[in-house]
Amino acid sequence: MTNVETTPATTPDNAVTATIHQHLDEKGLLPREHLVDAGYTAAKDLVSSQEEHNIELLGPVQEAHSWQDKADQGFQTACFQIDWPAQHVTCPQGKTSVLWRPYQNRRGGECIAVRFAHRDCLDCPVHSQCTHSPGPRTLTLLPQAQHVALQQARAYQQTEAFRQRYRKRAGIEGTISQGTRAFDLRRTRYIGLAKTRLQHLFTAAAINLTRVVFWLQGVEMAQTRRSSFAALAPAT
Repeated sequence: MTNVETTPATTPDNAVTATIHQHLDEKGLLPREHLVDAGYTAAKDLVSSQEEHNIELLGPVQEAHSWQDKADQGFQTACFQIDWPAQHVTCPQGKTSVLWRPYQNRRGGECIAVRFAHRDCLDCPVHSQCTHSPGPRTLTLLPQAQHVALQQARAYQQTEAFRQRYRKRAGIEGTISQGTRAFDLRRTRYIGLAKTRLQHLFTAAAINLTRVVFWLQGVEMAQTRRSSFAALAPAT
């Protein structure tokens, strides 16, 4: 373990990604790739990690949540041609958007609202495949760098190459399990953030020392525990 961050329980995971990378940079311990879970793969972090620290943030990203994507039918966002310099979008029927408006969402993130003209959408023969709304089609886009990074990550996580690389994440989950089961990491013995952080630092040091001792003694790492229910499944 090379870095420890202690935050209030209300702090979301992706709020500390940049902080983790900054502290690792100060120690000269930046990794080339950082294997994270889905809580750390916001589009802005995919971009900032690469641009600011040359780190590939590797982990599952949130899938598109529109009804078209969930049903795998109709015209998904990927079906639209985005002209970033001209700030307009062309639909699969060749119609061009009439509104391109940057704004901030409720969380303060940058977004772009795109809307097509009523005259183009309402009489369109494939309107029902494009939107369930009686009005024109609208799109919500992220800034270009974030949009491109997110689309690439979504495509990559469907590949076997991603699955093979992400298998190493099991070791990280094993460390978390060791910390919570063997070192009572989820419970603080003290009141206050400063004292709790000190406890976390000592716990991390204890985990590292324990692993060094086990390595010197030739103790092999345990295999991933299988639940009794999972053990009933036939071998594949």
